[in-house]
Amino acid sequence: MPGMTDFMTPSRRRARHAGLWRAARGGAAVAPRLLALGLVASLLAGCQPDAAEDVVAPPPRTVWVEPVVAASEQTLEFSGTVRARSDAPVAFRVGGKLAERTVDVGDLVTRGDVLGRLDADDLQVAMRAETARARAAAAEAERSADELTRLRALKQKGHVSQAALDRAVAGADAAAETLKAARERERLAENQLAYATLVAEVDGVVTATLAEPGEVIAAGQPIVRMARHGEREAEVAIPETYVKAIGTARAEITLWVAPDRPLAARLRELSPQADPAARTFTARFAMEDPDDLARLGMTAVVKLTLSGAEGEMAVPLSAVWYKGEAAHVWRGKEGASHVEPVPVTVSRLSGEQAFVTGGLRPGDLVVSMGVHRLDADLEVRLERRPASARVQVGALQ
Repeated sequence: MPGMTDFMTPSRRRARHAGLWRAARGGAAVAPRLLALGLVASLLAGCQPDAAEDVVAPPPRTVWVEPVVAASEQTLEFSGTVRARSDAPVAFRVGGKLAERTVDVGDLVTRGDVLGRLDADDLQVAMRAETARARAAAAEAERSADELTRLRALKQKGHVSQAALDRAVAGADAAAETLKAARERERLAENQLAYATLVAEVDGVVTATLAEPGEVIAAGQPIVRMARHGEREAEVAIPETYVKAIGTARAEITLWVAPDRPLAARLRELSPQADPAARTFTARFAMEDPDDLARLGMTAVVKLTLSGAEGEMAVPLSAVWYKGEAAHVWRGKEGASHVEPVPVTVSRLSGEQAFVTGGLRPGDLVVSMGVHRLDADLEVRLERRPASARVQVGALQ
């Protein structure tokens, strides 16, 4: 049987072919889209969480802890220099040209020894002038006294008036006062002439010379420095962290010339102000030296033994953290999963340790590292800090 296309006109045949081609093209375009939608649906289905599966929590943070120990005795050593307790400059009491200095550094002097002399020519001239004035005043006083005696005799006979006698009395009194002043000036001139020779007032040793012969010096300008014989002291620089503690510390001094013979010592003087450059305080320790071992300028090692205060605890320096101005430490307990902040008061520092008072007891565990990354709500796991870690941290600090 002939097909239907055999009876179609050419125009209808072309239209039918065009419709079949569009239908085929449309079907080819829809198929990839359906495939893509199916893939997306399957992916979304795979991303849905399993309702039966639990969310995994992060592991607790591991922190190192160390036990708190009660503060015990602590030994400190400071190097210093042997000084004389009295080391003062010596100067002339009058000015002039230095004619002679009779001592040098290191000379031992005794009381009354001559240390130097000034050119005394001008002082001698001044003394002679004052002596002459005193003699003239004495002569005038003697004449006035004789005149008064004579007028008193004449007054008794009625040969002079009372006014003349009164003038004689006033003249005699004035002459006596003039003589007194002249003698005082003469004495002052004699003293100034004596001051032109500088003598030692105490036994000692010359530690420095501050002027040379030929210099014109003023009154009070030192020409030598002299250390007085007697008690010797060790002068050391104390860091500000130990200033409060050294007052009650036991002290002893060791000299390099006799390291096996420590000398008993006591704190005699502590500077009230820190050195502006070094930020240390100068301390002087008086030493008991019965064998006279110490010499000025020797190196002395001051050993201080500090006793821990009542309730004072030693913790790692790295365990202390601050909230504002208040110091704190993190305290934990064996088996606990959280740490708590404990306020403390830092009394002093020593190397890698801080000595604190507050709410701690011996044996408490405190976090020793990473304290600034913790908070009370953070879950932690406590581990004892190994000794090797302490050494490494100490080397870094």
